[in-house]
Amino acid sequence: MGVGGSKKEDFEDESGSDVESGPDEVLTVEDEIKRVLRFQNNYYKVLKLNPTSCTPVQIKKAYYKTARLIHPDKCAHPQATDAMGVLTSAHGTLSNTALRAGYDLYAAQVEVDSAGSDSYATWESKGGANMAHLPQWLVRGLAHPVLGPVLVFLMVALMVAAAALFLALFLAYFVVHMVFWFLCCFGCCGHCWPRYGEGARVHARRQERFMRMLQDYEAEAQMAQAKGQPVPDPNVFFANWNIAHPEEEEGNAVPTANAAAAATGSNHYGSMP
Repeated sequence: MGVGGSKKEDFEDESGSDVESGPDEVLTVEDEIKRVLRFQNNYYKVLKLNPTSCTPVQIKKAYYKTARLIHPDKCAHPQATDAMGVLTSAHGTLSNTALRAGYDLYAAQVEVDSAGSDSYATWESKGGANMAHLPQWLVRGLAHPVLGPVLVFLMVALMVAAAALFLALFLAYFVVHMVFWFLCCFGCCGHCWPRYGEGARVHARRQERFMRMLQDYEAEAQMAQAKGQPVPDPNVFFANWNIAHPEEEEGNAVPTANAAAAATGSNHYGSMP
């Protein structure tokens, strides 16, 4: 593990008289390094803090207090670098509110004091860190030993209910769709539904008729502009076009207005004379 970027002087300046000490907490450098490495997944034990009540000030004091003993600049122990890396990770994680929430969730899901448990970094790489982006109240609830399982159960039940509702809606749509398809195909031979049978052909003819009407209007507007006349009013043009071209049965072609205009050289559907 890497070593924190603080130098020896930083530990002396920032931790000198503010760190509390007691005779029962005095450990040798070797014992302190072994303790840090023993609890390397339990950041609160690494810093000797209470998980539920420690403050940012206490986290900082605990960090500098231990760093004064095990920092490689002040200690020649062969494992000092590894222990300092653990200590720096613990301080950096618990000092950040968002990272601390994620770590608390990790500590609630993993036996952090077990020698074979996943480290916090491994847990993050498996996707556990994504849960740290949940609302703080939900993260804390999931980390609670009693409330956590209840919330997990409710979340799973909600997802199952949502999936069941989606499936029910899909089946309902499928059944209704098939019923209408059956009635359309065997009742009116598809006239009532544009997607099947005769209905599809009627729909296609109406679409083609509508596009012809638009093309005729564009041609009429271009002709009027070329002559320096006002552009035909679209409402008047469409009404006259529909009167001149009533909807016909399949097989009867609908003549276009520009063809008639080309033959007579006059405006048939526009608003000008």
